[in-house]
Amino acid sequence: MKGMLDFLEKAGLVTRDTPQPQAVPEIEIELTPGTPPPPPSPPPPVPRCQLLQAAAVANAGVALNLGDIYARAGIAPALYPAERLLRLVDGLSAMDAATRLMAINAMDAADDSWTMADPLADAAAKVAALGSHGESLKLKLQQLELETQSVLDGVLARQEKVVGDIRKQIAELEALVARELSRSAQETAEYQASLQAARDQTSRELAELTQVSLRLQSLSSQFGTPSTPAQD
Repeated sequence: MKGMLDFLEKAGLVTRDTPQPQAVPEIEIELTPGTPPPPPSPPPPVPRCQLLQAAAVANAGVALNLGDIYARAGIAPALYPAERLLRLVDGLSAMDAATRLMAINAMDAADDSWTMADPLADAAAKVAALGSHGESLKLKLQQLELETQSVLDGVLARQEKVVGDIRKQIAELEALVARELSRSAQETAEYQASLQAARDQTSRELAELTQVSLRLQSLSSQFGTPSTPAQD
């Protein structure tokens, strides 16, 4: 195995990395190896005032912080992380599967600081953490959908009430307009009739005055202008 490893290293296909010590973050919950992380609790209801803000954050396209996800799941840094094994597999992608597996096993056998079980256990724990985080995202989205639908139902109810009230007021105003038009037409007709009656009465009186005046004037034409009485 060591000869195979030396051959791969000389060919530039494999680089043996010296494991670097990694700081272990403080974790409040200690998980027993092989025990999956606890399922996340359902998120609390999103306040209505935060719905638009939550939707904006969801649409912002923020990249996932895998380190935070793993830390929240209580995954301690592995001696040989799964990502490191993935990089090794990618580096050997030009090989066929059997040769690649032989090369990786050779590296495992040549380095006593890690075993294949280390990256495999790390990968399993991280897969579980990612799945748990995915479920949490789904729950948050479902909660947001419920809250948004509740708000939309409220918006629709308010719209129907306000529009209904406005239409009722419009109908009442239209009835007031109709009554006012009818009353105005009636008053106009009454005033016009009264004015016409006054015109007719005035015309009759003027005609009578003219007739009387003409008869009186006829006396002067018949008997002359009256003389002025003599004064003593």
